[in-house]
Amino acid sequence: MIKLNKSLEQIKTGEYPKLMTHVVLGYPTLEKSIEIAITMAKSGASFIELQIPFSDPMADGPTIMQACEVALEQKVTPTDCIKAMKEISSQTDVPLIFMSYFNLIFNYGVERFCKDASDAGAQALIVPDILPEDEKENYWSIARQNNLSPTTLVSPVTNKSRFEMIKKQAKDGFVYCVATTGTTGARAKLEVNLKDYLDVVKSEINLPRAVGFGISSKEQIKSLQGHAEIAIVGSAMINRISSANNLLAEVAAYTKELATD
Repeated sequence: MIKLNKSLEQIKTGEYPKLMTHVVLGYPTLEKSIEIAITMAKSGASFIELQIPFSDPMADGPTIMQACEVALEQKVTPTDCIKAMKEISSQTDVPLIFMSYFNLIFNYGVERFCKDASDAGAQALIVPDILPEDEKENYWSIARQNNLSPTTLVSPVTNKSRFEMIKKQAKDGFVYCVATTGTTGARAKLEVNLKDYLDVVKSEINLPRAVGFGISSKEQIKSLQGHAEIAIVGSAMINRISSANNLLAEVAAYTKELATD
């Protein structure tokens, strides 16, 4: 967690939010996804989320689901993703975060996965389908024992009693604030009450707020200033990758555009 904590400590509330980008490992190919992540790191991304492809990514919309399908058709495995994490980590100091679903981690072995992920350079985990009250295979404690920050998630429908439960696990790293109900996907407009919701999160959880689901433009990121410390751009980045004629150049340009105030 050293890289992650160092980066989070440097964030000041009220500044233009730092950029977290998203890569589906294996899309469009495993080799290209590694190059994409390294390019993002060199182009201004402050954090990079590396998704392990899964056949039923329930929190993801059509864009990321399709990217996962392409990766799985190429038989990209969690072991391949661990190796990719290690290669990317060796070439950047930008904190890298594994995003996955618990079924994959369970099948790999929670203890083994957390150790291998940490050894490969991962700083945190985002697992949308495990709840803070779940102690499946001691996930939360095993992650921390391996110097990984297990990320907690909140949504616009999280109520006071739910916050009390979430706070039991929201001990380090950042809190992932889902910007809207539903699945991931680029949106032209953010929710009207998003800022009020993010202010509630701040009053409940004393961690940097990372906002994801629907963010696609510099203007949207700018609008979050003072209400979030990190902006996550996922589906919109995958869309750019899908349509790019000059892949790495276009990824670099889009990353720079989003990361710059």
